[in-house]
Amino acid sequence: MERKGDALLILTGFGYGRHDGNGFTSIAASAAADGIDVYVPKYLTRTGLDSSRDSLRSFIRAQHLDRYERLHVFAFIAGAWTINPLVARDTTPNLASIVYDRSPYQERAPQIAVDALPLPAWLRYGSTISDVARTPYTPLAAPGAKVALLIETLPSAFIRHHAKEASAAGRFDARCHAFGQPYDDCAYIAMSHDDIYKRFVDLWPDVEAFIHTGRFRVDAVRTAPSAAALSLSR
Repeated sequence: MERKGDALLILTGFGYGRHDGNGFTSIAASAAADGIDVYVPKYLTRTGLDSSRDSLRSFIRAQHLDRYERLHVFAFIAGAWTINPLVARDTTPNLASIVYDRSPYQERAPQIAVDALPLPAWLRYGSTISDVARTPYTPLAAPGAKVALLIETLPSAFIRHHAKEASAAGRFDARCHAFGQPYDDCAYIAMSHDDIYKRFVDLWPDVEAFIHTGRFRVDAVRTAPSAAALSLSR
């Protein structure tokens, strides 16, 4: 099989809606012109994280992503919980870089949904959302891959609506080291989880820069907001 250059695997999460794919479509053409093929799998199942990982593994094999010299990943929150254990099992030996979307707010959303809205959460996402809620984050262990964090600094509509429950889990900490993931670069984006799906094109320059250089752009925001600035009671 012919070897190719670069592929970008975008792993969406629970916030992904049927109309949000337009943001990824808009960057696919420019990425292709730059020699990067973009893949956006439907990998999250209703039957748990294990089956979602099996689904993602099957997609990687079916699309022959091993034929690329370099595989890059952009992982939304559920994507991170899904792929990291797969990398540990050597599923992606050509992994060159991974950018994680992290959030001091949105990472509390699965637990809030399971506790406050158990039936609607199950009806929409099955047991996978409860798996994410109760499973501690396993940091990526891939010494050859560059790792970056893009950290949201605005709450989504869901978190604003459930501000009391979100705040009850303790203060919000957006500092890079608070996310338990060793990294090569870390930056902040004044967006909510809702915004990122709709405006992924605004993230693309930094994601593309990281793919090529292992660093975000020089003008990326690297100063964490204070705990006071993150409070939902402002």
